Amino acid sequence: EAILHKEPAVASEQITKLRSHGLALESVYLYLLAPAARYLGELWEADLCSFSQVTLGLWRIQKIMYDLSPAFHASRKPGSATVRQRRILISTLPGSQHTFGLSMLSEFFRGEGWTVLAIPSPDKRELMDSLGNNWFDIFALSVSADREIDGVQPIIEAARKRSCNPGLSVMVGGALFLREPELAKTLGADGMSEDAPGALILATQLLKRQQEVRFN
Repeated sequence: EAILHKEPAVASEQITKLRSHGLALESVYLYLLAPAARYLGELWEADLCSFSQVTLGLWRIQKIMYDLSPAFHASRKPGSATVRQRRILISTLPGSQHTFGLSMLSEFFRGEGWTVLAIPSPDKRELMDSLGNNWFDIFALSVSADREIDGVQPIIEAARKRSCNPGLSVMVGGALFLREPELAKTLGADGMSEDAPGALILATQLLKRQQEVRFN
């Protein structure tokens, strides 16, 4: 209700009040902003919210996250230094407008010291050129809508072929995989995560697996 309020400051004021009572920024991200974004989508699908309301609401949530970003990163404790920088490419499917999950995932990975390239709503050529011209340990794909399912496997297969990392690991997330987690392996991914902290754990496991394969 605060996000959809006619006064844009209402939601920010609520978060400021909660933080003054000790609510951690990670909890703001995971248990307020992310569920609010998902709920807006549910309201739209149920015809209880107009497209313009959803668009405005998501913009406000993104703006709140942007404003909180400096404090969020200051509160994080990046993982210990590694021999080389850990690199991840985070993207939606080409043409997708569902970019909130990508933005939040980027925040968490940067907070843990990863080098992150985030490409919201890319075209396929831009995505493949990024993979072919730069080394990435992980390719993370965010998929929200059921109608996007047919595009997932072709993008994963193309990413593996185009990547200059022959052992590229692919992880997926988003509303589609929350509803049907078994689709991750079926569509060719190495794993899926339910939220940003889970994605960090999964990415670390996949990176370790890559290193073990190289050493063996």
